[in-house]
Amino acid sequence: MTRERSRALATRALVVVVAAVALLTAAAAFGRQPYFELATHFRVQYAIAATLSALALTARRSRAAALVAVACASVNWIDVAPYFGSASPVAMAATPAAHVRLMLANVYLGNRDYEALLSAVRDENPDVLVLQEVTRPWWAHLDALRAQYPYYNALPRQGGSGIVLFSRLPLDEVEILTFGKSTQPGMFARIEVEGRPVSVLALHPPTPMRLDKFRFRNAQFEAAAARMRDTRGPKVLVGDLNTTPWSPYYADLVRDSGLSDPRLGAGIWPTWPMPMPAFLRIPIDHCLTSDDVRVESIRTGGRTGSDHRPLVVDLAVVAPDR
Repeated sequence: MTRERSRALATRALVVVVAAVALLTAAAAFGRQPYFELATHFRVQYAIAATLSALALTARRSRAAALVAVACASVNWIDVAPYFGSASPVAMAATPAAHVRLMLANVYLGNRDYEALLSAVRDENPDVLVLQEVTRPWWAHLDALRAQYPYYNALPRQGGSGIVLFSRLPLDEVEILTFGKSTQPGMFARIEVEGRPVSVLALHPPTPMRLDKFRFRNAQFEAAAARMRDTRGPKVLVGDLNTTPWSPYYADLVRDSGLSDPRLGAGIWPTWPMPMPAFLRIPIDHCLTSDDVRVESIRTGGRTGSDHRPLVVDLAVVAPDR
């Protein structure tokens, strides 16, 4: 193959990439529609692909295709950039606060590497641990955690809907929440943090790959937002939400719950799917907080054998005004 022909084929391949990114970016504009929402989740990947394609096409003097690539890159970077910008200064930074480390881990129901999870928990040493997709076999292998965390509530179940909440701090008002016909329950509890009750809602809605599950997930978001909005005091919503920050339904959840996304200004911190490299993963595990819960850091934890990386969040519960 001649050099000219190789160059022409490479240019055509780049044009195909740009066309695919343009099509998916356009589809994301209709993200409230079933299945089209899936196109909203890959903003980072679109931005990277479009940027690299724009540079390569510019070098090849393919001006029209390069301009399309630049347009696609711009649209997607606009949505991604707030997560990499500087976090806003917190007005209550000097207020006395109680510090809590929370760890969320979807253990993956097919995972059998129990020791990997236990090792990750030992490394992070969280005060509050939320585990999801806990089956009965998984629960049988968590004796070490039951010994380490004196307060817990467990709902081990098959099919990926099991939830366990472990805490070093006293638990109160633990409640299992059901959402219509959905088989995915939630767990609500109040945790005493140095005398300050903090409400925690652990949520793991269905994967919206079918129309009924799409509707169930969105209904859970609506119910969770209402519960958080009606709950007084410091509060946290945590879980594998099966959506990313760029979904319009995620935006509805944040807005309607009155909570905040701590990733803004702190990085994307993608969690799924393992073992893909970070730039190919997406952030579907979340921790949303009220204004009186300051997020001091958010990051992903070590490998647990699951298809998810755990999410580790350091929280500061601000003392109420007296």
